[in-house]
Order: sequence, then structure tokens, then C-alpha cells
Amino acid sequence: MKRKRVQFATLLITVTAMGAAMAGAQSAPQTTAGPGTPVQNPARTYMAETDAAVSIYRTFTQSTTGNATLQTPSNGYGGMFELRHIQSPWIGYEVAEGFNQANQGYAPAPGACALLCGNKPETITADADEVGLNWVISTKRGKFSPFAVGGMGFDITIPTENLPTLNTVVRIMYDYGGGVDVGVLPHAGLRLQYRGHVYKAPDLDVTYGATDRFTESGEAMIGVYFPL
Repeated sequence: MKRKRVQFATLLITVTAMGAAMAGAQSAPQTTAGPGTPVQNPARTYMAETDAAVSIYRTFTQSTTGNATLQTPSNGYGGMFELRHIQSPWIGYEVAEGFNQANQGYAPAPGACALLCGNKPETITADADEVGLNWVISTKRGKFSPFAVGGMGFDITIPTENLPTLNTVVRIMYDYGGGVDVGVLPHAGLRLQYRGHVYKAPDLDVTYGATDRFTESGEAMIGVYFPL
């Protein structure tokens, strides 16, 4: 699994670097100030940028109730890697991959547990692997670059115990978020952001089954970015 992640990240870096090189090779729009004197048009010129970022975060995930089951995720800590290319203020994209604790608590739903009333509450220890492809809009204001992101990907929840009653679950995930980059050094800066993910609650334990409800996980992040 780790080898696949390294190969995936290497491929993303290679593709993005090639795209950035091609974009940089294109000539910027020009106007003519006088005969034979081309000058740049500041209103139409934008410096494309590519960067990589590493962040740490705290998760906040909602509980869900459905099909006689109360599912309560535990909050945890995680980290995220981003590879981002900004072509213009309205055209940017990124690939992001995050890892965090994702323990899930299961119990009969109070007052509506039906056939599950006799089941004992259980807590399944698990990890989540989040992979997203997002659109990015961004603008510069001196050392500050506020941005917003939105897109979709996959949330993969993996139990840490190998038991026959437990499943690894893959869900489609919808992303949204925003934040600000703060230029600190010529080749590094701070990235402060908040991200939200919406997806169906993972049914890791076949004893309880799925609540069949959407849950939302928020992530408050701080990290560093490095222009490439």
C-alpha cells in the first residue's frame, strides 16, 4: 500500500511539473507601446505557480442514525499532502491525499433499535485515506493569497483489526474549503485552511450494517507550502 502511494505521488509530481513547464514556455500577451516596442499588458498577465504543501489537521465528524443504528465517529488527528497548480485567479487545480484516525462507534439507536436492541455497543479502530481532485480559485494581496477549493474524490476507511465481521469501505467524497497562504520566505510559506468532506457513513461492522446516511467531516489545518 505504501509503495502504491509513493508511486502515485511521484506520477502526480511528474505530470504537474511537465504542465507547469509547458505553461511557462507560452509567451505572455503583449501590447505595443510604439512602433517595434512590444510591452507586457499588466491587466492580462498572470504568473502561473506550482507548489507542494504538507499540513496537519484535527477532524470533527458528525454522528449519524439510521436503520436502527447509531454511528458515532471519534475525532482524531491526521496529515495531508497537496500538489497544486494555479494558472490564473479562476483556473487552478490540485491533487490532495490525507490520512487520519477514523475510529467508528456503533450502538443500537435509542428508541428505534428494532432487532438490534440486544447488540452490545462496539468501537472499531480504523484509519481513513482521503484522495481528492479539486478546483482552486486564488488571488494575491501582497504576502497573502486567499483561496477556495471544491471537488470530489474518495474516502477509504480501513479497520486496523483483521476480523471477518469488518470491512474496508470506499465512499465517494465531496470536498469544499478555503484558506489563505502567507508568504514568509522566498521559497516557503504558511498555509492555513479549513476543509469539509461529505460522504456516506462507512459501514465497517456487518453486525450493525450501514446507517445509509451522509456524514460530514471537517478538518482544521495548518501547514507549509513550497513553490516548485
